[in-house]
Parts: sequence; C-alpha cells; structure tokens
Amino acid sequence: MMTLLKYDFRRNWNILLAGLVVLIIVQIGLALFMSEVAGLIIGIIAYVGAGVAIYVRMIKTYWSNIRAYNRRLVPVTGLSHLLSPLIFGTLCGLGLTAVAIIHYFLYVATNARMHFLSYIHLSGIHLSDWFTLLLFIWWVAIFMTIMIFLSISIGGSFRWKAGPWISIASFFVLTNLISWLENVILAGRFNPNELFQFTEESTGITLTANGVLWSDGRLGSIIFEIFVAVIMVGVAVYLNNKKVEV
Repeated sequence: MMTLLKYDFRRNWNILLAGLVVLIIVQIGLALFMSEVAGLIIGIIAYVGAGVAIYVRMIKTYWSNIRAYNRRLVPVTGLSHLLSPLIFGTLCGLGLTAVAIIHYFLYVATNARMHFLSYIHLSGIHLSDWFTLLLFIWWVAIFMTIMIFLSISIGGSFRWKAGPWISIASFFVLTNLISWLENVILAGRFNPNELFQFTEESTGITLTANGVLWSDGRLGSIIFEIFVAVIMVGVAVYLNNKKVEV
C-alpha cells in the first residue's frame, strides 16, 4: 500500500504545491488589502475551498487507481487501491489543518486583540470537545467517501456508457438504504443539533457543549457505521478485482 500511496503523492505533488502557493498568496493579499472582517470571511472560504479541492482530488485518485492500466501493474492488494486514497486525503487534510494553525498563530502574534482560544474559554467549551467534534467530522467524511468509492466501483462494473449515472444512482440508493437501516436498528438518527446548546441571556448568546458525541445512542450509531463501512470496503474490493474493467 505504501508503494501505491507514494505514487499517489508523486502524481499529485505539483498540484498540491500549486494549491498551497495560491492559498498563501490569497491569505497574504487578504491581510494586506482587505478589512479584518472581510479578510476573515474570505480567508475561511479559501480554506474551505482548498478542503473541497483536496476531497475531489482524493476521489479522482481512487478512480485512477481502479481504472488506469499502469496502476493495476503496481504489486499491491486490491484493498490498497481503496485505502491509499483515504490515507492520501487524510494526510492532505492534516497538512491543510497545519497550515491553518500556523496561519492562526501568525495572526495572533501580529494582532493584539482577543484571539480564538479566548473565545473558546469564554464559551465554556473545552478543547477536548472541539477535538472530539473534529474527529467526528473526520469519520463522517471517511464514511461518505467509502460510499462514494463503492458507488464508483458499481458504476465501473458496467460496460455501458451510462456508468457514471449508475454510480450517481448507486450513491443515492446507498445513502437512503443505510439511513433507513440505521433508523430501524437504532430507533432514530443522531441529531447534529444535540451537539451544542444555545441559550440567550441578557448578556448575549451562550454556547455550551452537551457532550453527546460518545453517548450510548451516538456510540451505537458509530459502531453500526463501522460495520457497514467494512462491508462496503469488502464489496468495493471484490468489484475492483473481478468486475471493474480497465
């Protein structure tokens, strides 16, 4: 798998470096020529856009791994063709997060106003809650990505020109089927609104964490999703090895 992961990074390295340079130039331009509020909003949009671009690149990497003839010649297992893009996307996401953290500390060093950590302290939400939330978001992204990978493999198993449309239809079928099964088995989906509680007081709006991420209901849902993810990975590997044509 490490061999395939190395090839994935080598293939996308120039694009990643170009995106990083563009992101840095945009952030410098915002700091120099935009107001603080406008620069903050556009800067966040730029980071979100970079994250979306990484996600799309991860999906394209998976498509290349299962359809390109030269990638099939790499001596790796079928599972590696699925795990390598997931690790690639995770590492790129961590890299983008590291850039955002460095940017934040540079901003704090040059700005004497109250910084983000102070807002976290005043909100009463512990850093562990934010870390748990980020971990939860990562898992949701990974689970959705596995569904997309399986949908691509299903569409690639057909010789028809309608393969991409079959992939799209498969994704919607999988999404609704898994959601229905989760509702039936766990008696109701997890409500993201339960993560935090907003209370309005005379001094303003207070944001507090409810700590429900690892409650019995949410933990059962995650275990169910892990079980389903393993099944989807197995089906995708089988289709890639037996059905998907190069």
